[in-house]
Amino acid sequence: MENILFPFWMEIDAGNLRHNVEVLKNWSSSSLMAVVKSEAYGHGWEAVKLLYDYGLRKFGVASVEEAHELRKRGLRGDIYLLGGFFTEEAETIIKEQLTPVISSGEELQALEEVARRAGKVISFHLKVDTGMGRMGFLPQEINDEWWRKWGGNHNLSLRGVMTHFASAESDPAYTRFQFDHFLSFLHQFPESNPSWERHCCNSAAFLSFPEMHLDLSRVGIALWGVSPWGREAAPPLDLKPVMRVKARVKQVKTLPPGFSVGYGRTFTTSRETRLAAISIGYSQGLFRSLSNRMEVLIRGRRAPSRGNISMDQMTVEVTEIEGVKKGDIVTVVGKEGKEEITIEEIADLAHTIPHEILCSLGKIKNRIIYGNHCSLA
Repeated sequence: MENILFPFWMEIDAGNLRHNVEVLKNWSSSSLMAVVKSEAYGHGWEAVKLLYDYGLRKFGVASVEEAHELRKRGLRGDIYLLGGFFTEEAETIIKEQLTPVISSGEELQALEEVARRAGKVISFHLKVDTGMGRMGFLPQEINDEWWRKWGGNHNLSLRGVMTHFASAESDPAYTRFQFDHFLSFLHQFPESNPSWERHCCNSAAFLSFPEMHLDLSRVGIALWGVSPWGREAAPPLDLKPVMRVKARVKQVKTLPPGFSVGYGRTFTTSRETRLAAISIGYSQGLFRSLSNRMEVLIRGRRAPSRGNISMDQMTVEVTEIEGVKKGDIVTVVGKEGKEEITIEEIADLAHTIPHEILCSLGKIKNRIIYGNHCSLA
């Protein structure tokens, strides 16, 4: 796609996103919650509007701040606060009709006080910690005393119960242990309600353990066509990457043998070498640790990083690529001809997970949405 507006930009493939939504919906009879924290895994809040257009009505975020941003942008549907909240945020929860996931008695107390003053009933979900060791009540904390205090509260209405898996992408045995622990917890409730939403699956569990889908599944990275396992394994479904990242060549020059490149002089030419300076760097989310390791695509061919990635530029070798000139489009993430640079590849080279790469690239605010929709975001 030709573009003359930006030195670097992100492209969001609306058609691929629609495809992923349909594939994931057809994979399960459970409802889907689109987890869209960190600006939809770096794809931008505009992409959440696409998810709504494609029929999703439940959205998970990390904070009240994220939920407020989505409401401000006009998003309807149910917004679940997966990451808890602070006492002073309770009024916003009521005002913007959010569904908090409760992890502590302090949260319950704060929510109940604000709901009572407002004369309203607030729905909430209960989070139980079955082995993540982070947010949530321990199972033994939800006892008869808890139930007497909160189960029949006139201002609070329990509408769902959830847990979160610690290692669904890497430890099937522990995931099954957590799932069994969660089912045992549910069976011990003093009373049950068929309208409760029971949920535990993230993307890795949703794709690997269909028997754990229950009533609702929280799907995040899979929506964007990226494997939660990185390069180790592709998802079992035909999911397509939604994000592409592009930049432009700023300068092409030829260096003699023995010439060092970039800060710290981490690369020295061993022959006459043609280099291209690219208008993207760690300020746009490319980790400096990818220096001298990652590759980009220019004219359909791979060009290796040479020297340290700097704040707003990186340098790649184009000695073997004919005709490279200033202004040429560079594919940092995405497909060009038969070659493709994937998020999973970049994560592997950076010794991290794809989630972190996506969120880091979210620093790029120049976005083009194309496919079924085509607009500047």
